[in-house]
Amino acid sequence: MSATPNLFVILRNFAKRQKEISERLFRFPLGRAPSLLNCQVSLRFRVGSLIELSELDKAEQIFRLAVCRKSFDGWDSKVMLCNDLISSMCKAKRHDDAVALFHHCFKEHKDFFPDIISCLVDTLRLLTKFLVSKGRIYEAMGLIKYTRISDSVVYSYLIRGFLDQGNHDKAYDLSDEFIHMSGCYKEGRAVVDAIFVGYWFKQGEDEKAMELYRSLISRSVCASTGNTLLEILFDNGKETEAWDLFNVMLTNSLTFNRDTFGTVVNACFKLRRFKLALQTFKRPEFTRSSRCYANIIPQFCEHGMMSQAQDLFDELCSSPQFLSPDVPTLRSLINGYAKAGRVDDALRMLKLMVDSTLLKFPLPSAH
Repeated sequence: MSATPNLFVILRNFAKRQKEISERLFRFPLGRAPSLLNCQVSLRFRVGSLIELSELDKAEQIFRLAVCRKSFDGWDSKVMLCNDLISSMCKAKRHDDAVALFHHCFKEHKDFFPDIISCLVDTLRLLTKFLVSKGRIYEAMGLIKYTRISDSVVYSYLIRGFLDQGNHDKAYDLSDEFIHMSGCYKEGRAVVDAIFVGYWFKQGEDEKAMELYRSLISRSVCASTGNTLLEILFDNGKETEAWDLFNVMLTNSLTFNRDTFGTVVNACFKLRRFKLALQTFKRPEFTRSSRCYANIIPQFCEHGMMSQAQDLFDELCSSPQFLSPDVPTLRSLINGYAKAGRVDDALRMLKLMVDSTLLKFPLPSAH
């Protein structure tokens, strides 16, 4: 038997053992620690660990109990956990469960309405994108009307959805509604124009799309609108214009953010320009977070470029900002090494994943 099949047996046994450990750790009453830890275990630690172990059903069960407990730390911590859990459900393609959990969390904390909505914007974006992609656009609209949110990304999904259905009247109505709700005509108009640039490209109307694009960039655009335009340009073969826009955005700290770099890095991978992706990631204007590394490392692993992935992992672990890898990043490295037949490296990463997941210690070094 080859080394690689042996590794898969080890990983399968580890997954079984991991489940047994999670059952031991989390079968105790809420807020009480198992004897092996001999300390109080916070709810966030408990739910977060279950999420990392992919035990989403158990994490949701504990979270729903916590939402009903008046003695819990507060609504802000609950919202934070709600965001994490819903995001994990979406990644696991359990979108209907995510929608149900959002309604449950919102219902329990309706007294804190404005503050909760400001914290749940990322979650609402995920849910809106899913519902629109599945043709459930009116359900998505109901969710937005219920929360009375005026987020540009959320509205962009709705407007694009109606445009794709050929319902231009409804798309224009939503455009006007968003511009009115945003309270800033200039920024609201820019968001709407960016949506229509993408739409005209999709319809094969390149000249009309570029005319609108040139009109749009003649004005100052915010980071989120610029990121949308970058993605549209790369997706429609306008690489020269995309790089020009990217370089212009970097001249003003208000017109780019971490997502700007993530958008360009992802575009480089789609175009199989891996060296350029790494150069973009390493640019001095880019303040990298753990989430940024979690985006690029798995992509190198998927393409079998383990040397680049390992270098970035070492950089992440030795960062002076005390960054640390998440479990999905470690899993991507394990899978990448396994596919490459590098059993020892895969086992090394497996050990690091056990340490980071179950012991919650900072990772010292990958070597």
